[in-house]
Amino acid sequence: MAITGPLWREISKSLERRIEVKQLRPGDKLPTEYELSHEFMVNRHTVRRALSYLQEKGVVESTQGRGSFVRRLSEPMRLGRRPRFSEAVRQNGHEPSTRTLKLDVRPSEAKVAQELGLKPGKPVVYLERLRLIDGEPTGLSTHCFSFERFPTFIEMYRARGSITQTMIDSGVPDYTRKQTAISARLPTTREAELLHLPRHVSLLIRRYLNVDGLGRPLEYGESSGTAEVVIEFPGVMND
Repeated sequence: MAITGPLWREISKSLERRIEVKQLRPGDKLPTEYELSHEFMVNRHTVRRALSYLQEKGVVESTQGRGSFVRRLSEPMRLGRRPRFSEAVRQNGHEPSTRTLKLDVRPSEAKVAQELGLKPGKPVVYLERLRLIDGEPTGLSTHCFSFERFPTFIEMYRARGSITQTMIDSGVPDYTRKQTAISARLPTTREAELLHLPRHVSLLIRRYLNVDGLGRPLEYGESSGTAEVVIEFPGVMND
């Protein structure tokens, strides 16, 4: 390898190239300081300088005792009356997408029934989706709707691919968020696998209730992922 600058800069450029060509992907652990020192034949101080530079750029993140990881894209968590996931992501110059993981009808759990104003065990439409930014998974979300109120939700959602459009076509032209509870926890094994996330990285959890224009419970859901709070106002719509 031809040296065209400081050794630490050459190391950082090499690691950035590996990330660009997806040899290293978001959430992947970088080689250890020892491995990098051996690969580039430099001392650990030089390696630390390169990793520090990448951390300052926001390319990698380091955790004491666990090493350095390729930084994951943060999902904009924009709490407002109308901003949506896709809109917020595109405003940051990235491309959003979603992938349906589960879509079925099942008996409602006690918490879901309570929030939707149903008797426990009443059927609900259950939708689970994986959210992606630039093709990389960033979050999981579950959405529950009264099956009695939306008996054709599954067919309509499969055809439209959008909760908002499904609601509009079901006679609900507008809905807002009544409440949001935010917490954090470590991911489950399944969440870590789906999100390509190290088990030590905390997830931001949002549990929320959306209501229709008359204030009636419409949707109860939970969203988990690596998110960044952007702005907060009461009410929000899904994408």
